[in-house]
Amino acid sequence: MVLTRDNPRLSTSKRGKRTLKIRQRRLSRKNIGSANRNKEAQKVARLHKKHADKRTAYQWLIASKIIRKADAISVENLNIKGMKARCKPKPDDVKQGRFLKNGQSAKRGLNRSISDASWGTLIEKIQYAAAKSGKSFFKVDPKNTSRTCSKCGVIDALSRFGEKFVCTSCGHEAHADKQAALNVKTRAIKNNQLIIKKIKKVRRDSAELKQLTLFETPTVELTSVKRKQHRAHSSKRDVPGNPPTQLSLWDIGDLA
Repeated sequence: MVLTRDNPRLSTSKRGKRTLKIRQRRLSRKNIGSANRNKEAQKVARLHKKHADKRTAYQWLIASKIIRKADAISVENLNIKGMKARCKPKPDDVKQGRFLKNGQSAKRGLNRSISDASWGTLIEKIQYAAAKSGKSFFKVDPKNTSRTCSKCGVIDALSRFGEKFVCTSCGHEAHADKQAALNVKTRAIKNNQLIIKKIKKVRRDSAELKQLTLFETPTVELTSVKRKQHRAHSSKRDVPGNPPTQLSLWDIGDLA
């Protein structure tokens, strides 16, 4: 499911990182044990608390939107702790005691983004809201969800190019996140033996929404009579002495 509002990225955005960097720099320049250092430490703590409160409010907003739009929710059973683990070191065979680049510097930014998004608490809030609303909640295996084609079912790592998915077998093109969401939905239906029922949507301006009484046929004459009766009851023309309808100049001569 794609939501209209993006992740606010409170701690990893350019503005958030700059503000936190300035506060921490001011804290490091104060003498240890001084009153000014305690004041700066409180400012840093308040900034973290502000980010946490905004993140919590945003997650509850997203959880409520998901619960209102769906009757059943399925998510990936992610191992978030394992995803944020450090990369294994690669020792250099040529130079003893040296190590090769293992991509840990790039993964450090990814780990910060995962921690800032707080996937675990978001899933917990969605699960709580689903249980409170009486709706089903499922967790599925996340293996190859973004590499499996939803059309032909072929699994190939070459089908994904960043955010774009192009199946190498059937040529199906889609967004990688939407493709993974469809696979998560399919696995939840298959594993839990769910039955999807399609409800026919009726336009609000269609005639099917109008409630008719027995033996009543909506005609022009019938609606015009009801409209006149409604106007007569809502106006002061039903007072004795006032005619129920507007008279013209020719009607005055007939009444005389």
